[in-house]
Amino acid sequence: MKKLILKLAILSCCFVTASLNAIAGNIPAMAADMSEIPLSLIELVTTIPSLFSMLAVLFSSKIASAIGYKRIVLLGSLIAGIFGTLPVILNNIWLILLARGVFGFGCGLITSAMLILIIFFFEGSERSSMIGLQGSAGGLASLVTAFIAGRLLAISWHASFLVYLFGFPVFLAVLFFIPHVGSIRTSAASESESHSAADWFRLLSLGFLTFVSVTLATVFIVKCPTLAADKNIGSSSMGSLLVMCISAGSLLAGSLYGNMKSILKRLSLPVFYLICTAGFVLAYFSGSAFLMMVSAFLLGFGYLVFVPFLQERASTRYASFGAVSTTVILVFQGLGAFIAPYAGTLLSLFTQSLNVQFMICGILYVVLAAVGFIIGE
Repeated sequence: MKKLILKLAILSCCFVTASLNAIAGNIPAMAADMSEIPLSLIELVTTIPSLFSMLAVLFSSKIASAIGYKRIVLLGSLIAGIFGTLPVILNNIWLILLARGVFGFGCGLITSAMLILIIFFFEGSERSSMIGLQGSAGGLASLVTAFIAGRLLAISWHASFLVYLFGFPVFLAVLFFIPHVGSIRTSAASESESHSAADWFRLLSLGFLTFVSVTLATVFIVKCPTLAADKNIGSSSMGSLLVMCISAGSLLAGSLYGNMKSILKRLSLPVFYLICTAGFVLAYFSGSAFLMMVSAFLLGFGYLVFVPFLQERASTRYASFGAVSTTVILVFQGLGAFIAPYAGTLLSLFTQSLNVQFMICGILYVVLAAVGFIIGE
């Protein structure tokens, strides 16, 4: 029973970390209310937490050596609860971005500590199971928070930020049910062990693969409400509904992750990328709410199977790097999510049609699938 409660307490953190994109459906409403603000700047409200999350990952080990991993999660959930809800009373876009950035820093502290806690408390198949459950819990949390944010959006886009009150019950769950964990090692090897240039190149290449694939997926998450609006699909709440569909796909992906990986083996990553391709291509052809919802579901599914796959691959194949391998993947992941609006701006240099931009992203996932097959990741 204690082990079950420990698992639930750790997984409850997903209600903070998986809620980064819960307010993605706000973008059209915020853009209409702030018509003088460039759309790419408003879209940063969704993605800027990922940049600060990346910074938190970089500093988390140093903070952990001072206060321990449990206190890192407590600090992160408290920061997320306070700064996540601040935009409820803010109207200035720069103050909103600042609050979202600090919120992202809190989420980053939790994300890095969650992986370390799973590695510390669990071993073997139980550890792999927890990694898969983390994906499922993240999908469930994302679905629940997106649903709540969508309902609150009916009041106003300000009210939707109340969804981040989840940070406070997570703080209590961690406080009472997770034992204190100080500075720990994640590998028997010394993290100061020297590695060849080839080792670093392979690890950084995996990080770059993570960066590109996460960037493309986040373009979908940020832009799909706008695409639906451009196509006159659904009502003003369609954006939140699409975010919920992405979350539903993520929820199913987490529960099937372990079985899919064991069946597909070296074909895992290419297949995961091709699922994302299907999401983008279907969005390109969609002319109804149903097809848009299916495309969002497919993208969410593909996204939440390739992300844990890359994280687990880094921690196992490059175990001699210790926590550095996990940090590299998380940093590239956060950077990829942050830069997505600018990737959209880059795509607009080739075509102003958002629909065609989605097709280009789908084609790029085919290229990534080919790369994944060739390098055998």
